[in-house]
Amino acid sequence: MKRFVHAVLPAFLLAVSVGQIYAFTNFSDEIARYIEHSQKDVQFAFSLGIFFLGMGAAFFGKIVEKNIRISTIVGTALFISGLCVTALGIENKSLALVYLGYGFLVGTGTGIIYISPVKTMMLWFPEHKAIAAALPIISFGLGSTLSTLVYKGFSLGVPDSYFSVHYLGFYDYMNVASDPKAIVGVFFAFAAFYVVPMAIAAFILKKPKVEVQSFGHGIPHLEFKYSQLVRDSFFIRSWLFMFLNISAGLCLIPLAKQMMSQSVGYTEGLVTTIIALSGLMNGGGRFLFAWWSDRLSRRINIMLIILSISAGVMTLSFWPPMIGLALLVINACYGAGFSVIPAILADNYGMTNISKIHGAVLSAWGVAGLVGNQAAMFVSNAFGGYRDGGHGYVAVVGMLVLAYTLNFFNALSLRLTVVRQRPS
Repeated sequence: MKRFVHAVLPAFLLAVSVGQIYAFTNFSDEIARYIEHSQKDVQFAFSLGIFFLGMGAAFFGKIVEKNIRISTIVGTALFISGLCVTALGIENKSLALVYLGYGFLVGTGTGIIYISPVKTMMLWFPEHKAIAAALPIISFGLGSTLSTLVYKGFSLGVPDSYFSVHYLGFYDYMNVASDPKAIVGVFFAFAAFYVVPMAIAAFILKKPKVEVQSFGHGIPHLEFKYSQLVRDSFFIRSWLFMFLNISAGLCLIPLAKQMMSQSVGYTEGLVTTIIALSGLMNGGGRFLFAWWSDRLSRRINIMLIILSISAGVMTLSFWPPMIGLALLVINACYGAGFSVIPAILADNYGMTNISKIHGAVLSAWGVAGLVGNQAAMFVSNAFGGYRDGGHGYVAVVGMLVLAYTLNFFNALSLRLTVVRQRPS
């Protein structure tokens, strides 16, 4: 019961709250229309948010190690204040304030909250580190779904039937469609909605009273410095694994709709179905590969499995009708990278500094957030786009095959590094 109260429940509450950042596309149109800027300009707030998420995770790891409750309170304060500053930016039609609120404050707060429960979960469940670390990471993905339901509401039922369930979200309740300024109130409402579960989680999240395992790759507690990591080959290659896997995923995921509809000619209904399923594949991949890695004698082999599957399905996608299947599989492998990396790092470095090291590796997420999608758009445009005889489709697929292949050899070199066997 203590495991549930002090680890599982708060981890879920925190992760599902800050996962709201992935739902930004739900209201970017309304923000752009009210503040009179292009959607591209407004959408950049999301890219900034992902960048500062990675940086927040990277540079606040020491706070997480020192005091889990303080780090959670700091992350919550940044996240909630960021939503409020975003609301003020919209109200004053200030793109700079939107960037400050959603880009810097929400992003940084999300990064701190993202890593806060991970080590705690692994300490409470030492026999299943990967699954334990994956729980808050899976919940993070579910946060986008929760935010969408809170904003758009929920409707289930057939007209004129006896069974029908409806409830209004902020969008309908605040009449955003008829009153553009109502989007300001939506963000204040989001702040009020999320502060409750996050405050409860900060109060009950607690590490177990156990001795922290100190074995690992020689980065002692008292001598830890980030400068040590940038000279450590295992860390560098782990960072590169995350950067290439995330960048490749962000190349495909945002552009898959265009590729399916313009290059292949999927129907709108099929495209919508595949995109909806891809979210489930993302969460399912996080769980499946984490569970799988817990059962391997050398957990690091899961990297090779993830990259082999990714490279294989993208190679098959040179035949355009395969791109829908590729989107589903790549979503699963994209999510899997996040869920397996904490336990892989713990196996190599031990648990003493794992929040700092995990956070530093997640800086790759921030950089990839600025690189991945832009790289895909640049390559696609350079080769003529996705329709009218353009070769953008083949160029993007080729770039992804190359990225996954290079990452496979990077992971193979990591596997061949002398790494201790994880304890049974």
